[in-house]
Amino acid sequence: MFTRLIPRFSRQIKLTGSPGAVALPAIESEGEARYKPISFAMVRRLLTYLTPYRKTYVTGIVVGLLHVLLDLLSPAFIGLLIAVCAGYLDGTLHITAGEAKTRLALIMVLWGLAFTGSVLLQRWCIILMTRAGESVQFDLRQKMFAHLQLLSMSYYDKTKLGRIISRLTSDINALREVNVWGVWQIIANAMIMLVAAAAMAWTDYRLFLAVCWLGIPLFILTRIYLRTLGRQQQVVREWWTRVSTNLAENITGMRVVTAYDRQAPNLGVFNRLQEQNTSNNVSVARTNGIYQPLLEAIRNTGRAIVLLFGGYLIATGRIGKAQGVGAVVAAFWYWDWFMGAIITLGNFINQLMMAMAGGERVFNLLDTPPDVHDLPTARPLPRIKGDVTFENVTFGYNPERPVLHDISFEARAGQTFALVGHTGSGKSSIVSLIARFYQPQQGRVLVDGIDVRTVTGESLHRQMGLVLQVNYLFTGTVIENIRYSKPDATDEQVFTAARQLGTFDAIMTLKQGFDTDVGERGANMSLGQRQLICFTRAYLADPRIFMLDEATSAVDTATEMLVQQSLEKLLAGRTTFIVAHRLSTIMRADMILVLDHGRIVESGTHAALLRHEGKYAELYRQFAQSAAGN
Repeated sequence: MFTRLIPRFSRQIKLTGSPGAVALPAIESEGEARYKPISFAMVRRLLTYLTPYRKTYVTGIVVGLLHVLLDLLSPAFIGLLIAVCAGYLDGTLHITAGEAKTRLALIMVLWGLAFTGSVLLQRWCIILMTRAGESVQFDLRQKMFAHLQLLSMSYYDKTKLGRIISRLTSDINALREVNVWGVWQIIANAMIMLVAAAAMAWTDYRLFLAVCWLGIPLFILTRIYLRTLGRQQQVVREWWTRVSTNLAENITGMRVVTAYDRQAPNLGVFNRLQEQNTSNNVSVARTNGIYQPLLEAIRNTGRAIVLLFGGYLIATGRIGKAQGVGAVVAAFWYWDWFMGAIITLGNFINQLMMAMAGGERVFNLLDTPPDVHDLPTARPLPRIKGDVTFENVTFGYNPERPVLHDISFEARAGQTFALVGHTGSGKSSIVSLIARFYQPQQGRVLVDGIDVRTVTGESLHRQMGLVLQVNYLFTGTVIENIRYSKPDATDEQVFTAARQLGTFDAIMTLKQGFDTDVGERGANMSLGQRQLICFTRAYLADPRIFMLDEATSAVDTATEMLVQQSLEKLLAGRTTFIVAHRLSTIMRADMILVLDHGRIVESGTHAALLRHEGKYAELYRQFAQSAAGN
């Protein structure tokens, strides 16, 4: 029954009726397993995160079970009250009115004490379970964030921002109810079912036998529900990730969206994703809309059986009237308790399936190994001079399509190497390999004669500085962003670095100088200002190897002249690699490597390459003509 409700999401969904409509790819194209069965191995793995807080969990469960046990006394107290009243009225108890009142008062006092104790224990249980569950949530987020810091650049190249954010937000949030109440829900409701069934059998075994057969349809119904809901929840989680990914892309690229008037088509894509997301959730609701009413039908069937069969036993004298009325009422309550636990578990199963779908995706991220990582035998890199050597390096972001072919060169400590060539020739790839953002498929990258794969990444990166074409600024002030490369630097050290680099006066012209808020991702700064801040940040780190990747392409001429005047002092004694389309920034380099389609086609000084009348000379003439045209 439930299986027919599962949407067939493997088909492509075509947007129509809007300009620039695009097709949404099938769900399998997102690179994650579809409908992977929920296994007990995953449950056991999730339980390992609960283990550090087992004392809190155990205490909370014990306290909660005591609360439930006190609650379960209510049917017994009601049965006693009815039995005393009925026995006094028909004379079977042979007690006076005063004795009846005393017994009733005692029962009410005991019931009141049990109720008060139950409420206090319930409050304590809530505090303990929430504290333990939120601690697990904290640990999961912390571990995921730490793992993201370790993943290689290749992971971020191929994984969408919205997908990553979804893992850290909605997927982990889906685990919350399970981490807080999961163990409690299972243990407490299982105990309620067992105690209620045992109490009902003890009250009157005939009433128990009259309803126990309803357990067979309950079992079959729940089994089908679990299998169906598990599949549906995985689809729900996947399509919600697509919604959040689309949202993140549009917000991040809002300038491009506005510039090309893509608001209407993008809204069409987003609406279609939302429609599919809504459809998925409605499918889950339909499944619940069958399961929950069927549970209620079984519950009401049991109620009717208890009342009708109990009435029959009383009417036929098979059970005493005074005792029978109390027994039937108690059995009715115990059946309600039993089915209440089943229904509560049914609601929890929905949360559990959401959690398992989210947990599968969380663990999938945690199990993603970094392509670049420290070897078990990696050792810290000592203070380096700055020699950099490429030995027959071949590299491709996709190993089947290399972007660098058999690259070899040697840069001595303190030299400035310039990398020039058309876009896509492999310049930035060389810089990325020096920084060990990636590893070559063939050959070696050496620093001071040591293969960078054999040293720890931390010791390598602490001795390198990198300034990119579009550098990232973090929310905060200018001085906080500069200090990012050296957190223990004093204000005076930051000011000194800026003065030596020649950026101090430019920064002081900002509204609040070094205390100016840069805004989210540096939104309050111009491109040139961002670059000056990033130059100063890199200089403060005092790296032995310095890399400038298109670092002055976004800087206006006046700012570039300011930076250029400081470059000689900035780069003195450091091995430097400069990638630039503006040849004016690399004319004084000790060595220029000219790349074309991933190969070094020329190398030499600026003057020597001009005399050679080769590729570099052609690039230089193009630059000169472009500069003259401006």
